[in-house]
Amino acid sequence: MLEISQSKIKSMKRIQRHFIVFLFGISFLQIGFSQISPELWMSGGVDVKMTEKWGIATALDIRFYEFGAPGTIFPEFSSSYQLHDNFKLSADYRLIFDENKFGNYTLENRFNLNGQLKLKFENFNFSTRFRYQTKFGSIRSIANYSPEFDQALRIKPGIDIKLKNKKIKPGLDAEWFYSLENGELGKRFTKYRLSAGAEINLPGKNTLNVKYIFGQLINLPRQNTEHILSLAYTWEYDRTKAKKNKK
Repeated sequence: MLEISQSKIKSMKRIQRHFIVFLFGISFLQIGFSQISPELWMSGGVDVKMTEKWGIATALDIRFYEFGAPGTIFPEFSSSYQLHDNFKLSADYRLIFDENKFGNYTLENRFNLNGQLKLKFENFNFSTRFRYQTKFGSIRSIANYSPEFDQALRIKPGIDIKLKNKKIKPGLDAEWFYSLENGELGKRFTKYRLSAGAEINLPGKNTLNVKYIFGQLINLPRQNTEHILSLAYTWEYDRTKAKKNKK
């Protein structure tokens, strides 16, 4: 792969700075119009490469809302298959414990079906993830529709760059949520997110993904603005290499 020039690196850094300034600009504009929700997302997981094309993963996610007790906790189980060098299919199951307004935790189940397209150009990686999500095992009123957990289509384009320092990979992405619910508040875009961060390669097969995420509800009766710090740790295990080493 060709090494990226210093001028391109500087250009990407300028784009990132402008993007972050843009995020904060939107954030301040939203303060007078919607409820502000500072959040901390933490997760730890394991990714296992079973074969050259098939992988499985598991993770535990904990989300803290407004600096309080954990508002949402969910273990996640995933399976993925590389259909093509540039396209991967995956499915996720989440068992969600969500705190309601009375301080009690309700139980929900969510299923995701994902398709991810990736393209590489020199040191730049472009990706777009398409997600269909649905839930079962609980009842939520239309007025309390949640783009994050209820039935929706989501599209998430992104870009990251591999620098000469291979330990850090900065990236930007955006995501739009489209409601599939029936009724007067359905069949519309209900939320968007913008994020900037970096993937940090730790010693061994360990990675830490650090992101700032700005989120905004749209086209719904209630307005809510998210400011999220996301910390995600992953340990990777390549079973195919382990088998080869035993031979």
